[in-house]
Amino acid sequence: MRRVLVFAMLLPTATSALAHAQDACADLPKFFSKPPKIGEWAEYTWQEKGKTESQRVRMAVVKEEQRQGKRMYWLQMSMNDKDPSKRTIIQTLMPWEVSTLGGQGSVEVVMKIGNQPAMKTGPEHAKAAGGADWREACKDSKFVAEESVTVPAGTFKARHYSGAKGEDTWASLEVPVWHMVKMSTKEGNTMALSATGMGAKSEITEQPQDISNMLERMKNQQGAPKP
Repeated sequence: MRRVLVFAMLLPTATSALAHAQDACADLPKFFSKPPKIGEWAEYTWQEKGKTESQRVRMAVVKEEQRQGKRMYWLQMSMNDKDPSKRTIIQTLMPWEVSTLGGQGSVEVVMKIGNQPAMKTGPEHAKAAGGADWREACKDSKFVAEESVTVPAGTFKARHYSGAKGEDTWASLEVPVWHMVKMSTKEGNTMALSATGMGAKSEITEQPQDISNMLERMKNQQGAPKP
């Protein structure tokens, strides 16, 4: 589960770094003015320092829907372990706007781990798990240079940013979803773009169970008098 949280936190940092082309992240509204394309995907290879095996992570935009009077997108992150029982899929419904980076943009989250039933959370749990406000984090990013970066997916003209926590990010508008080409951490871990494409579909085909209802039932059962 820790790896899941690491991936979920790392990927949005590429967007916040990209926005630091102007003072106080002034480019953020321009970036979010262009909505993603349904079906686009970007796949990354995550390599932890000192480990021989790498992890494949795919980000995709799988569908859209109207919610709260606005158009929102389902972003899917899947991690393909060799053991199918450990395969993790996370889908997040969010508007494509600056608020997405504020840690409170998620409206609904669906998660499926291995062969376990898919679970969904409503706005109250999704927002609570939103995490850091990357609109503030991008202010601590420093633009380094325009660079040509070669990764397994090809060569891209990217903007290189260095973060306050020792992370380096290379971002390009040519790359779909979060526009990240490559990222490295101060610990020596790396994430590099390995492939891109179109045609992504939802990998969760079952009807997810509502975790809010399940928690409420458990609460009621715990409070019920013993026979």
